[in-house]
Amino acid sequence: MSTKPLAAEIGSEATEPRSTRRVFPAIARLLLLIVRALTKATLHTAWCLAFYILSMFRPFTGMAMLAAIVMLPLSIAAFVKPEAANGMPFWAFILMTFGFAGFSIGYTIFLDSITPPGLQDTSRTVPPR
Repeated sequence: MSTKPLAAEIGSEATEPRSTRRVFPAIARLLLLIVRALTKATLHTAWCLAFYILSMFRPFTGMAMLAAIVMLPLSIAAFVKPEAANGMPFWAFILMTFGFAGFSIGYTIFLDSITPPGLQDTSRTVPPR
């Protein structure tokens, strides 16, 4: 009888280590994909949550624009008669006007720029009739 191994035994010994070597990178890639997907989902959720929280302050910025409209006649009155603004410099009123209006417009632009794709601001939507 021959001591030479059979062809089937040679093939199984050669392919067994190769198949286990192929499994480990696949498992590592799968774990990496899972971690990457969870990270993306967490960041997108935080982005949407931050957008909705910041969009709740939009009505306050609308009130700042109304305050700027009210401050405009007051600033004109303070320019005409500076002694009417007791204790305040006359130019403070026009600075407050520009500050209120600039803050309101800037906040709106900022909020529109960070809007996640596919979402809309709930305070700006018109309800159906």
